[in-house]
Amino acid sequence: MRTSTVRTAVALGALLAAVGVSTPAAASPAVEQTSCSWALVDTPPSPSGSVPLSDVDVVGRHDVRIDGRAEAPAEASWELRWNGRELVDDQPMPITPLVTTLTPYDIAYSSGSDGWAVTGTGSGEAMERWSGGRWTLMPLAVTPDAATEDYWIEDVAAVSPTNAWSVGAAYEAGTTILPRSHALGTLIEHWDGTAWQVTPNPAADQDGAKLLAIAASSANDVWAVGYQQDADGAITPFTEHYDGTSWTVVPAPSGHGTSELRSVSIGPDGTVWAAGNQELPSGNNAAAVLAERWDGSAWQVDPLPDLGNARIDALYVAAANSVWALVEEQSGANRYLHWDGTAWSVGTMPGPQEYGLTYAYAAIDGSGPDDVWAVGNVTDYSTLDTEPQVAHLHCGRGGR
Repeated sequence: MRTSTVRTAVALGALLAAVGVSTPAAASPAVEQTSCSWALVDTPPSPSGSVPLSDVDVVGRHDVRIDGRAEAPAEASWELRWNGRELVDDQPMPITPLVTTLTPYDIAYSSGSDGWAVTGTGSGEAMERWSGGRWTLMPLAVTPDAATEDYWIEDVAAVSPTNAWSVGAAYEAGTTILPRSHALGTLIEHWDGTAWQVTPNPAADQDGAKLLAIAASSANDVWAVGYQQDADGAITPFTEHYDGTSWTVVPAPSGHGTSELRSVSIGPDGTVWAAGNQELPSGNNAAAVLAERWDGSAWQVDPLPDLGNARIDALYVAAANSVWALVEEQSGANRYLHWDGTAWSVGTMPGPQEYGLTYAYAAIDGSGPDDVWAVGNVTDYSTLDTEPQVAHLHCGRGGR
């Protein structure tokens, strides 16, 4: 459902290498005022080694799926499920003779019995399907000329057992896939209930175009976002939309300097937001948060509070007047942004505020404005220990 921080840490390190500066149009940050409250949720004992959590998909109020990876003794998936009372271990993805390591980074469920996970395998990628109460390895589409071209998937969205989408980019064969690796064009694959197949899209041969995230509200409303890198190196936001018949490139306004969209979310009423970061033309590679809202006919950049050197990694539209954005900051703070329909405010996720602790919340999702989940990890740099973090927003009797 979102772009993984596991695979984009290199980009963040380069992007946030300097002290942050404010955007000229930045609003003054307000303190989040809400009757709802965030609280940490206990996780089961984690496997040995660091266990970063990479994604969350809220199937329903009493069915939340969380995805992560265990780094020891060998890389494997760590699946958690909220059953309405507590987080419990769920069935992990199988390790096979052909796939000996798994690094899951994106999940998407159409129901509790149907879902997908994009995983790294050490030598490439794999798509795992959740069906019949177990995970099964499913082949992705194969490039027609493996000698000259490779495919790489970034995100997946599930509509039904016979309708799912994945997006990414095509690259020259042998390219090491890094956040700024040059793409040959966008990649969109579709699951029809039988197989994954490449779907024609107008940016498939658009040099430098790459898709990082996808969201689907129905079979007739699918958005994918990312960026376009021009021949001169300029990077600008890029979006495509599927209306049930065909994909169309939809122009998106640029932020300040280099800018990209890393997450997209569609609310229950069709409200669409996309978010990411913009690199300010200050000469020091500083970054600032970026959010764009679809007004029904065009994308509009929305002014955000000045958070200094930061970017938005994940976004969840709970309603037209409730939008949540997870912020990744150079300082390792655990802040978020919330839109109440009128203005953005800044809040802080629960957790100890101690020297040496660095938070990295990776994903956010929910079943509505009063039931929101965020997952990630916290690292203690005095010991280099990484612990999973699960936070839940609940509102009175409607929450946990």
